[in-house]
Amino acid sequence: MIPAKWLAHVSLAAGVVFTATAEYSLARRLGAQEPVAVMLPVAIDAYAIAALKRFRAFDIALSLLLMCAAQVSAHLLDSHVMPVNGWLVVVVSLLVPAAIWRTHALARDEQPTPAETEGPDVIQPLPVATVERVPEAPRELPAPVLAADEPRTRVSVAVPDDDDELVADVRVDFNGQIPTYRELKDRYGIGQARAKRIRAVLESELS
Repeated sequence: MIPAKWLAHVSLAAGVVFTATAEYSLARRLGAQEPVAVMLPVAIDAYAIAALKRFRAFDIALSLLLMCAAQVSAHLLDSHVMPVNGWLVVVVSLLVPAAIWRTHALARDEQPTPAETEGPDVIQPLPVATVERVPEAPRELPAPVLAADEPRTRVSVAVPDDDDELVADVRVDFNGQIPTYRELKDRYGIGQARAKRIRAVLESELS
């Protein structure tokens, strides 16, 4: 007993060969050259095969309708029942675009599903949880006492009576700032020793 699958393949092959002859003859009768006329049966029959492979009812019906239109037109022309006219040219011209459209639509809908690889189940051991020891916080050491933080003691400087007036002038002239030795000597014409005494008095007042 011949399987139905083989019979389906034989029927499809025989139908394609038979219809291709009439479709090629139709294209030739409408003025297509031999290499171009072959494309008409190729486009229509390829669409019919794709529709049968996908088994879409709409596309099967449409592909068979296109094949029937080409067959009927070819036989009418060969039997001289109907001459070539404008309506026939329009119908035949629409066969190939319709076949291309639906063939690509079927190819787009075909999304192959990747095969899942079956393998033995492997039980992976869970990693052993490790607890990291938190380092102990360093003991706080007493903050060092800086020399700058030590309480300052006010130093009293003995000032001779004749320097009191000069100290007062320096406060006014330098707006409370402590001048350098050079500035004191140049401005007031005093010596190094007296300039040191004046600066010592001013520094003691700011400390």
